[in-house]
Amino acid sequence: MHITNGRRRSAAVLGTWALCMGLAACQSPPADRPLTSEVPEPPSFVTPPDTCQAASVRFGLGLRITQQLLEEMRQRAGARMARTVLATEPADPAQDMMRLNVQVEPTGRVVGAYCG
Repeated sequence: MHITNGRRRSAAVLGTWALCMGLAACQSPPADRPLTSEVPEPPSFVTPPDTCQAASVRFGLGLRITQQLLEEMRQRAGARMARTVLATEPADPAQDMMRLNVQVEPTGRVVGAYCG
């Protein structure tokens, strides 16, 4: 069988095209696409707690109370307000779950904290 020059070119072009398509299917993904599970989670917003968290103010136990310490404890607890109460006083019947109560000894040393 005798193939003319034009047919040879079209067969060569067709073969080259098929080879390119086959190689394109084997290409690796782009370098900027992560291939591992070590990708950090997308950022998210944390909703503030509905009540104060007295456990987060443990750092203040044993320290002498000051206005700065009371304010730092209030902020860390996420409370709207904070106050000091003597550890020997009974609990106030008026409860406010956004209020931090810091229990102190008569000497001013912090001995406990609770919300309410």
